[in-house]
Amino acid sequence: MGVTRAFAVLVLASAFHALPARAAEPRLVCFGVEPSWSLRFDGGGRATLGFPDGKPVEYRGRETRLDFLKERAWRGTPAGDAKAVVVAFLRESACSDTMSDTVHPLSARVSLPDGRLLAGCCRVPASPLEGTTWQLTSPGDPAAPLTVRFADGRASGFSGCNRFNGGFMRDGDTLTVGPLAGTMMACPDPRMAAEKAFLDGLSGKHGVAISGARLTLTPASGPPLVFQAEPEPTLEGFAWKVTAFNNGRHAVVGLVTGTALTLSFENGTVRGSSGCNTFRAPYTSEGNRLSIGPAATTRMACGAEGVMDQERQFLAALKTAKVWSVESGTLDVHRADGERVLMAAGTPGSGP
Repeated sequence: MGVTRAFAVLVLASAFHALPARAAEPRLVCFGVEPSWSLRFDGGGRATLGFPDGKPVEYRGRETRLDFLKERAWRGTPAGDAKAVVVAFLRESACSDTMSDTVHPLSARVSLPDGRLLAGCCRVPASPLEGTTWQLTSPGDPAAPLTVRFADGRASGFSGCNRFNGGFMRDGDTLTVGPLAGTMMACPDPRMAAEKAFLDGLSGKHGVAISGARLTLTPASGPPLVFQAEPEPTLEGFAWKVTAFNNGRHAVVGLVTGTALTLSFENGTVRGSSGCNTFRAPYTSEGNRLSIGPAATTRMACGAEGVMDQERQFLAALKTAKVWSVESGTLDVHRADGERVLMAAGTPGSGP
């Protein structure tokens, strides 16, 4: 067994055995695609099942385990309907979510009351280090914010001029970052110098300490890097104005002059303007994953050249959305294959 594979097996085993003991429910999020679904275990015997085209349903139940098979089954029912049984079979095994290169520690099979059988993966809650965008506060006062985000074994962020990414590994209080690679855009000398200093300081082995919203990385030599957590990105509570979208021909294009494409996410529904008509569609979001269902629109026809084609392409693009991120007020949505779906600028508010 190679070193990489052996390390992956150790990580998977550690994640499984770190789950709460028999008396407590595992705090997990299981999910799948085709169809898109999610099953969140919140502890206390509670689990919530959700689909893009329906309201989430909360179940109450309990688990049983076969430790020698490294497998468990959770069985629950919704309030007031003892016959609507959901059974989730969770097994320790490497599981790919088909949307990224991420390997999750558990596979899931979920049997629904209507006879459907769902398949997917489960992820364990990330450590406080992961899933947060950290902005450098010390040393220095760079002209542009310097950020890093740790997730799924990858470190990525903005180094002042370019974006960068690379691997990382945490072992207790030690964090090893790199090697790091970045885009190749050129900026004025002061910014390039700050970028090089930041990437040099971030690469290598560090002591890691987290206190509330403060992250400190202490290298073997040189000053520590101190970061502050940025607010958690959110889809809801913003009016998003689309600046570019995928036209379905492997191209991300700007808007027809004089038109506006907008989005507003709230309570499982996304609504807005598709350039001529208004639309609404169901959506679900779990972490950085996003699924948008079929859209219902008004029926107005617009005669200006290209407007109706743009509307058709935009609504088709929305249905391909799989992952999202927000950085510096910009929403960036991608398909499962990595192609960009859209970019949008956000302002606080309830949207259109």
